[in-house]
Amino acid sequence: MKHLTVSGPAHRLVGAESARLGLTRTEYADAAIRYFAERSLNPVEAQAREGQLIMAEVKRLGDRVFSYLQEQERGLLLEMVRSQLRQQAVQEQTLRVVENLLAPEGGEPLHKIQRKNQERIAEATAAGLAALNIKSLTKQPGNGK
Repeated sequence: MKHLTVSGPAHRLVGAESARLGLTRTEYADAAIRYFAERSLNPVEAQAREGQLIMAEVKRLGDRVFSYLQEQERGLLLEMVRSQLRQQAVQEQTLRVVENLLAPEGGEPLHKIQRKNQERIAEATAAGLAALNIKSLTKQPGNGK
């Protein structure tokens, strides 16, 4: 056991509060010191309040949750746009296949048409995404969000 020197008024307060709570002075002093130390509070600063620390932590956690939700939304939206563009490109290429098959001269062989269509679908999807150029859909490097 170690001893600490405290001022007379502080000693009286420790005695009164420990008696009120049914604790020994040592138990009370140990708990008070742990309270400030565990919360990284400076006990002599008037601004050191538990509520302020809690609110700061709640704000920090809220910001993290909001950032996470934005990232999830951005990913979902991008995938929805990508899927819609691909669907549109597939429809356009399907129409070209039908037009080619119905052409009086017989058109191109089917395997060539299929290969060209796959290339055109990929190109149309990429071009559609590039044309959007929406900053909110793509993660911007360096902003940490």
